[in-house]
Amino acid sequence: MTVQAFVDESRRGRSYLVCAVVVEAEDLVRSRVSLRGMLLSGQRRLHFANESGRRRKSILAKMAKLPVRVWVYMSGEKEPLARRRSIAALLRDLDAVNGERLVIERREISQDAREKSQIAEAKRLGLAPARLNYDHLGPNEEPLLWIADAVAWAYGAGGTWRQRAGELIEQVKDVDCCFP
Repeated sequence: MTVQAFVDESRRGRSYLVCAVVVEAEDLVRSRVSLRGMLLSGQRRLHFANESGRRRKSILAKMAKLPVRVWVYMSGEKEPLARRRSIAALLRDLDAVNGERLVIERREISQDAREKSQIAEAKRLGLAPARLNYDHLGPNEEPLLWIADAVAWAYGAGGTWRQRAGELIEQVKDVDCCFP
């Protein structure tokens, strides 16, 4: 079994969240088709912050039926450190499950370059899967990023939203305690 991971992040108050959607290779096509089927006429992507409350509930319920799992990484640190720690934890977790591909939502060129360097270093040190392929893609290019966006939003919102997203979440890690 090999897996791929699709990552987005969210800042909520003092919490910085990185959500990774983990999908077995054999479930990629079916999951993408299902996600595209959730689009309304004229939509090119799902962006959870732009959806109504009723639609958010419906989307989360449909996502929970997909063969995916979500890993949440939390930090109370400022973004550069929080993001670096979260990516380090994710790479170790991917190493444990034979991760073959990592897709992170595209951001600024300098941020993307830092992550490429971090991943290359982790691979060199044996802290990430040696054969891990890595890309930065936009949400219009990769529908599985929509799940990461939805769970990051819902988890960060707390309350009943966090409970609704809970059906998708396999693990939550506080990376401040374990990663330099």
